Amino acid sequence: MGSLLVFSSHQLPERDRFDLWRETASVGPGAVDVAHVDRRPFFGRVEWLPLGKIDAYRVSFSAATFTRSRRWIEWDGFDGFCFHINLNGRSETSRHRSRTVLDGFSATGHSYGQPFEAALVPAPGRYCESLNLVIPREEMLHKAPHAERCIGTLHADQPPLRLLSQYLIMLGNTPAEDSQLNQLAGNHVLDLLALLLGPTLDAEHEAKLHGLRAARLAALKRYLHDHHHHPKLSVTMAARALNISERYLHDLIAETGESFTEMVNRLRLERARRLLCDPKHRHLRIGEVAFTSGFNDLSYFNRLFRRRFGETPGTFKAEAHRDRDAFHSPDAMEIGHD
Repeated sequence: MGSLLVFSSHQLPERDRFDLWRETASVGPGAVDVAHVDRRPFFGRVEWLPLGKIDAYRVSFSAATFTRSRRWIEWDGFDGFCFHINLNGRSETSRHRSRTVLDGFSATGHSYGQPFEAALVPAPGRYCESLNLVIPREEMLHKAPHAERCIGTLHADQPPLRLLSQYLIMLGNTPAEDSQLNQLAGNHVLDLLALLLGPTLDAEHEAKLHGLRAARLAALKRYLHDHHHHPKLSVTMAARALNISERYLHDLIAETGESFTEMVNRLRLERARRLLCDPKHRHLRIGEVAFTSGFNDLSYFNRLFRRRFGETPGTFKAEAHRDRDAFHSPDAMEIGHD
């Protein structure tokens, strides 16, 4: 959670776009030199989400290189960690005598206290996309004392990495102004990072109790949001898709105050309500709306809809379109111009 700030190259004058962007990259801790190496015009977009003591960034870029030299290290003195999750394209990072290449979904990390050079190589016709975390050194080492030795290439088959990326994307899609939730989300992110990078025994227990659980609940909500309209959706199906037990799924969803059935029905009813209001779907019959929303029993749908919204689907649809038609009628237009 937190206040999402978006900075896009499209906000800058085209003539000076890259020069202005390059100047911003040399401001604040973790400063770098940026070089544009794409044949296409420069493009950059950064979504910044402060999460307590750490900062999360979702980044889209044309081909570019980023260099942190000793000059910058001496200038800002920042020695925190950067954790880079590659979502699309290829990312190459060189530091000391090592070189890490990420192609597709995978991750790596490095210290801002050591020189490095990173190159982003997009797939043809696309931009590189990544999630990046900037973490103060003391915060990271408190959770994972051997983080620097453990950071290498982390692949998609490591469950905490997939959960971490899903959790970060969910936080970015649902930002909120709340300092306590902000701090809590940052702690959950640190917990998941610790599981990837070798936690202490206490940190591992804390991570599994809090960060991992929060990320799995977020993944469950995302799965139900994306699949609630499938009539055959079940606890078994969802648990198998998320690689958790059915009992654990019930424990997770209980934290929301709803049961699995209640949450799925709520999502389906909200979908049905949107369809009934939408003029593009005015031609749909009530039964078609029910089926499209995931219900396979019309009487059950009618009963749940009336209980939630206080009227039948047919009455709700008629009133929604009558109000819309009245608003767009010639008489209403004339009144609006008087």
